Amino acid sequence: MKTKLILIFLFFCAGHFFAQQTQVSIYQQRFDNYLNFKGALSPFVKIDQSGVKIFKDALSKKNDSPELLIYWEETATFINLVKTAGMDTLEAVMCRKGKNKWKEAELKRYGQNSKNIPSYTEQAPFTGKKIVIDPGHIAGNMDMARIEQKFLHFSKKNYPGLTADSIDIAEGILTYQTASILKKLLEEKGAEVFLSRGNNESTFGMTYADWLQKRKKIVLDSLKNTGDLNATRYSSLMKDKDQQFFWDFFRDYELAQRVKKINSFQPDITIIIHYNVDEKNTDWVKPSAANYTMAFIGGGMTADVFKNLKGKINFLRLLLSEDLAGSEKLSALTVQQFNTSLHIPIAKQADALYLKDNCLSTASAGVFCRNLALCRGINSVLVYGECLFQDNVNEYPVLSKQDKNYFGIQTNERVYAVAQAYYKALLNYFSK
Repeated sequence: MKTKLILIFLFFCAGHFFAQQTQVSIYQQRFDNYLNFKGALSPFVKIDQSGVKIFKDALSKKNDSPELLIYWEETATFINLVKTAGMDTLEAVMCRKGKNKWKEAELKRYGQNSKNIPSYTEQAPFTGKKIVIDPGHIAGNMDMARIEQKFLHFSKKNYPGLTADSIDIAEGILTYQTASILKKLLEEKGAEVFLSRGNNESTFGMTYADWLQKRKKIVLDSLKNTGDLNATRYSSLMKDKDQQFFWDFFRDYELAQRVKKINSFQPDITIIIHYNVDEKNTDWVKPSAANYTMAFIGGGMTADVFKNLKGKINFLRLLLSEDLAGSEKLSALTVQQFNTSLHIPIAKQADALYLKDNCLSTASAGVFCRNLALCRGINSVLVYGECLFQDNVNEYPVLSKQDKNYFGIQTNERVYAVAQAYYKALLNYFSK
């Protein structure tokens, strides 16, 4: 009997050991293939039998002295905390934790708000699903589109083959129209949908011009008073012209607000809508023959992500949750829809410098890991879609039209087709 108990105990230990080995292997592969851009994170991360360790530098790693450690038994608690708490709370909790284990009371406290995801039904496939749609950029007119440098202007001077006197396209208008149609399609099937911004608005609920007038000085004064902005930087920003200030400060500040606003909704899925252009088509003043479709997910991280605790938390969430796997699945389905429904070729890594120099390829065609602020910071499965090239010779004539009306939204048939492609991809995602 004693021998039998010893054998059972040894069998249990062996099973536990191999289970841990498998767990370590899974997360190591995710780290190597999705997160660690060209080895940049290797000096700061170690995945072993105890859990995931983050180090201050290579020497700390050599001495196995982490500044942050998530033990394997804490993984579910950490993920739940990320999904349900704001970043300020997260940073405070993780700062206290460091490399210590959470106590039983903390495990219970932080793990008590697990989300119950409803099952798929044919009649209302999105019932119970919380979906954020993020219309890329903020422009609702060409003046704002020029400030954020997300516009096309074709004229007969640069493109004699143009039939009209000129063609103007603002990406922010296209993304908002697409998002508004997609919202209606999803709500008809039971989804709870939230748009991250309004028409011609930033995620602060006002235009850029209004923000400059009402909020610029207040925000900069506040940052100066807290020490987050030194006097020299403050003075420089206060003197900036509108377009320069957008690129020097507002763009990144607004993206941070976008992440915060999206996460506060606690979505199951986030759809980030963008339209692309040919990077080789200098100044985008005439059409291009090129056209590709692609999507981005989180990952491809570099060492600068570890400069603050927020970046380390974002890394751990991507490593330890299933958001990356879900994002790759949804993004692959979306790219497939863009390819089959819109007849756009799927991009390969060699098709653009930003894909070659800044992204990691995934196993899914047209899906790339890219360390973008939204891909890194949003706490849900997501797709960052780049459906087509606006400056393509066949795309721009249709995209520039406002000749169709869908759900009260004045747009064109191509925008509607893009919204339909996202919708079909989501249907496939939840049904498989």
